Amino acid sequence: MHPQNENPQVSRPTRKKAGWLEGLVGLSIMVSLAGVVTPIVGSQTGADNQHRAEAAMLEIVHGLRAFSNDTLYLPTGSQGRTDVSWLYGPGVIPAGNPFANGGEARPLEQALLNSVMGGRNWAGPYVEELTADPWGNAFLVNVDGLIDTREVAMVLSAGPDGVVQTQAFDYQAAGDDLLMYLD
Repeated sequence: MHPQNENPQVSRPTRKKAGWLEGLVGLSIMVSLAGVVTPIVGSQTGADNQHRAEAAMLEIVHGLRAFSNDTLYLPTGSQGRTDVSWLYGPGVIPAGNPFANGGEARPLEQALLNSVMGGRNWAGPYVEELTADPWGNAFLVNVDGLIDTREVAMVLSAGPDGVVQTQAFDYQAAGDDLLMYLD
């Protein structure tokens, strides 16, 4: 007889323990790597979302400038009236919207995608499309700031938390909001 066949039970439990220990070490390594990789991927996604939001905001700013240049009106109401204080894009209107107290609101599409607010000189569309910000919220535009010098004319994204923390008179974004001036 061979010594290997005399006591086969001895090698099996040892092999089981070794396999279990190797599996535990492998799992620990994977968990550790996930802890390192997840924040890196998460921060990259956050940066990508911010860049997409800023690009969309810039497109809105350029579109509203072109609207004003063509129509000779500010985007504050139909054919230059000043009854509109803020505009909004598609998506969920973010919580804490400071512009809602100021007056009437209109969809951005009425200035940028169709001629509702522009009159006979409207030569748009001024943007290819309007979308929600990367977090599903509507971009907000404080057009009241074009008329009321106490406020700032701005395009605003509520950022990842979906809550506007910037006020109508702020010159810097607050919290995780993103702000672009409309001048």
